[in-house]
Amino acid sequence: MTFGGTSGGRKRKKRSQARNILGAVVCSFLVLETSLGSQAAAAVADPNTNPTMLVPMAPKLAEPVAIPTPTPTAETASSEPAGTLLLPLTPKLDEGTNPAFDTSPPDSKNGNDDLTTLRKAKATTGELEQLPDKIKPETGDIIDAGRVEDDEDSGNGPLRKGMVQIVADDTEYDEQKNTFLGTGNAVALIGGQDSKLEADTILYNQNDQMMDARGNVHIMRNGQLTTGSSFKFKITSDEYLITDPDTDLAGSQVVARWGLGKGNSVDFHQGVLQSPRPFFFSKNAGFGPLSYQDIMPEMTKHPDAFVPPNQSWTFKARKIVYERYKEEENLTIFGGKLMFGNFGVPLPKMVTTIGGEQGRMFMPLSAEVGSNLQSGGTNIGPAFSHMIGKTGVLTWAPMVQFGGVNLSGQSSNKFGLSGMESFTNNFMTTHLAYGSTTNLLVGDLKVRIRKGLRFQSGINRYLNDGMFGAGRARLRAELADQHTVGNIPFLTGISFYTTAGWAQDNPQLLNQQAQYKALFGNVNTNSNKMPSAFKVQEQITATSQPIFTAGDSHFGVKGYIYGGVAARGYSTGDKNMLAQAGPMMDAYLGRLRARVGYTESNYQGTSPFLYDSFLQGARSVQLAGDYKVCKYLDLGGAIGYNLVSKLYYGKTVTAAIGPDDLKLLLTRDMVRGTNRVGFNVLYGHPVQFDKLVLKGNADQGQLGGI
Repeated sequence: MTFGGTSGGRKRKKRSQARNILGAVVCSFLVLETSLGSQAAAAVADPNTNPTMLVPMAPKLAEPVAIPTPTPTAETASSEPAGTLLLPLTPKLDEGTNPAFDTSPPDSKNGNDDLTTLRKAKATTGELEQLPDKIKPETGDIIDAGRVEDDEDSGNGPLRKGMVQIVADDTEYDEQKNTFLGTGNAVALIGGQDSKLEADTILYNQNDQMMDARGNVHIMRNGQLTTGSSFKFKITSDEYLITDPDTDLAGSQVVARWGLGKGNSVDFHQGVLQSPRPFFFSKNAGFGPLSYQDIMPEMTKHPDAFVPPNQSWTFKARKIVYERYKEEENLTIFGGKLMFGNFGVPLPKMVTTIGGEQGRMFMPLSAEVGSNLQSGGTNIGPAFSHMIGKTGVLTWAPMVQFGGVNLSGQSSNKFGLSGMESFTNNFMTTHLAYGSTTNLLVGDLKVRIRKGLRFQSGINRYLNDGMFGAGRARLRAELADQHTVGNIPFLTGISFYTTAGWAQDNPQLLNQQAQYKALFGNVNTNSNKMPSAFKVQEQITATSQPIFTAGDSHFGVKGYIYGGVAARGYSTGDKNMLAQAGPMMDAYLGRLRARVGYTESNYQGTSPFLYDSFLQGARSVQLAGDYKVCKYLDLGGAIGYNLVSKLYYGKTVTAAIGPDDLKLLLTRDMVRGTNRVGFNVLYGHPVQFDKLVLKGNADQGQLGGI
């Protein structure tokens, strides 16, 4: 049946009246067809073509002409009154208190089912066995109503705006109730919308503009597929209710018990959100035990390989809000909890960006504890974070500082104020910190120019200096290039480290830590002289292939040779050179992991600075390792010992606490007096939620209309 919506203008009015007259005649024909029996119907219908109904989005049909009523016969005298089809119109619309439709959620014994459970429930009930790759083409003829009239109300598609088309194996019309029912492979299209609805049955009530689809519901909207077990909506108000929805959300999969579209949002209830790839987040992970440092590069590149089959914890959220019209900060999590069995650890609000090439997550409010970038003392306070741009995170923390040693070497047991700010994105990182008890400003800036090349600078900050370890200058700014050449016989590779820049020294910085100061010998650290100079250097290091191997990575040992050379020059005329080499051995003894090395070094020349002195000595030993006490605890450390001066140039204690997918990392450097607190979060299972809100434009989160 074909009917069009009304439109302005005399010409359109005549056309609309003509369509209404034609529609009434066709309705009468359907009544006569049923009443006169199947033989008459077979004479006028093609058995190989599925019925098609085009329904106007308008109130009950006008009757410009009288509808003939057939004379009752003996066979039909006891039947229903003439003009009503003798077929059950099921399923019927649910009755509720809402004038549009009943929004009561379906029954659910457990609102926190995981993704597998929700999908299995659909498969066992026969509602949805598998998510198809694409919508199958509808059967039957779809009338090209958009080309009947070429006027300004016509949509871009073949179906004219303001018309509803239903295609199914069997179609029925109830004139009394003014409803249309398509049964078997039913397809519904609405003129003016880039959408399609498929279901086992589709019932359309023209009086209240309600459409009710049941069984194997598939909704295609702007190229996005959503499935469910039932779907009903009011066309004129764009309100809808879908049960067992399964849809895509910026690459993640959403499966829920039911969803309600209202206003400019879609609310999914009692479901799960499955990310397409595991979530991995770490901070200061390089300062953990040795065995943990070994796996960090691979864990960062391929987190999916490290997700345990049985996650030791799960993540739940009371509410998740996705603002699909935003490119950054578009996902907010409220009431998050880390669940360890029945025990939950509440988390503050979290914000992340999804849908791009790289996902980020941060907590708008967290805690900051530590030495505050080596500004001294113990600092504690809240940290506030904000997303800046597509990949940037800005964090600032007002804190309370206790204790510390100032540049004169005087210890303080007083309380003071301190603060920290940091900014990180894909190309740069910067930090700035200050503490009142030590009166020391510390900061750094690192900018990636290209792969391997970066600009780095610092204020009273430890920065990497290659073979010479980490040095702390008062001011330092330089270009640093680091790259490795592989595929060299007998070697794992050759690394090149090149720097060029300017620095200013401050000997008083050594006064903050007595053990570190002792490594420099008898030097004047109370001088106000702060020498400065330009410096260039080149370092070349190499490691051999294993010269012997025994056992495997569980119980075994392997040995290799390490060596390197360095040359440095200064604008003051100073220059120096360094050459060193020695054997190293890695041992794997069950729970024990160890690395032992011995190094012979030859250092010649002078430097105008103290901060870049060579502290390792002519002969030195190194030992690093850790022991896995249990599944949730690794203890380790590292030492570097100068055999000539008989002093430790490195001494750290480390610990990794927690399961493999949630580690707390603690490191204490006893020579330099610094503390590091890090963590590692790895999660690849569905996120359970009570409510997920999709906020978007007028298409209701890509489910509006149909």
